[in-house]
Amino acid sequence: MAGKNKKFNIVDLFAGVGGMSAGFKNAGFNVVSANEYDKEIAYTYERNHPGTKIIIDDITNVKSEQFLTNKIQDIDVIIGGPPCQGFSMAGKRIRKNSFLNDPRNELFKEYNRIVKDLKPKIFVLENVAALLNMNGGSVKDEIIESFSKLGYTVSVKVLNSADYGVPQLRKRAIFIGNRIGIDSEKLFPQKTHGGDRKAYITVEDSIFDLPFIKSGSGKFEAEYTKESTTDYQKERRKGVKKLYNHIAPIHSERIIDLMKLIKEGEGRDHLPENMKTKSVHSGAYGRMNRKLPSYTITTRFDTPSVGRVTHPIIHRALTPREAARIQSFDDNFIFYGKKSSVGVQIGNAVPPLLAQAIAKSIKKELNKYHEK
Repeated sequence: MAGKNKKFNIVDLFAGVGGMSAGFKNAGFNVVSANEYDKEIAYTYERNHPGTKIIIDDITNVKSEQFLTNKIQDIDVIIGGPPCQGFSMAGKRIRKNSFLNDPRNELFKEYNRIVKDLKPKIFVLENVAALLNMNGGSVKDEIIESFSKLGYTVSVKVLNSADYGVPQLRKRAIFIGNRIGIDSEKLFPQKTHGGDRKAYITVEDSIFDLPFIKSGSGKFEAEYTKESTTDYQKERRKGVKKLYNHIAPIHSERIIDLMKLIKEGEGRDHLPENMKTKSVHSGAYGRMNRKLPSYTITTRFDTPSVGRVTHPIIHRALTPREAARIQSFDDNFIFYGKKSSVGVQIGNAVPPLLAQAIAKSIKKELNKYHEK
């Protein structure tokens, strides 16, 4: 018999800086260990998750037992999202060969290997939403079959982060499987925002308490100059005394002049013909609408030409702290490393509030299982 205060143990694979770890920790899980091969990214993980064993290595070199500790030999949940290069490039080669036999998908097989070895009660695998439709759905089916062979009942859904209190329209494919007789559909969280529920959290709700600094301004450690005005802002700032990572990208005068011509919610298509720029990105130079959630935050949120990342009222793209706020990281989560690395750290992360919603739903069902 286990009480509702039981701490369930998890392992985070392909952890990045630990957006999923943060969400599960906030829901009361114990993150035993994590793996990240990039040393700069792993350093940020280590600084923000001091109680977790971090294995900094290519996962193909890591033995499953390395994720265990002397005190903890039983893992309840494995979480993680194998990098999706092989998924996004899926095409003719996958039509001829098995998805799992494609060498580009070796990292997915490593996730599967560690689930097989550690035998968690539940696993959560996240990836790009487009994965579910690749090759007529056969890629999705093959993933499910690979875990079914290990004894897991698997369900998959596309979750929109905005439905769970994240100020961002970010969709991810989430596979959840279990081997303990739970209906995996019950492991998915119920929506909390949107429709007839709470209103979506907007860009204004999330970042307008941060200093309105200009292009090229800001520093790694600074002071808050405004009070928080929304519940979302207050939650992110709770107990935090200093403002970190609020450094505005530097733009040329030409780019700033372009931004000045673009109104809130508009983009490149609204520029005069003689000033329209060439870009493969449909949302290029898009200025955010403060009254709506953001579009997906990518690794290049500081580059106006790649998407809708221009501040609603300031003539610049987002600072790392603004992007982190829109990703739902708390302000006490500090990002370290070069500018390009910080972009990857924030843009590639699973929003902690989305992870937390999933974690709470899983915890509820695990508690029921242990109380039987």
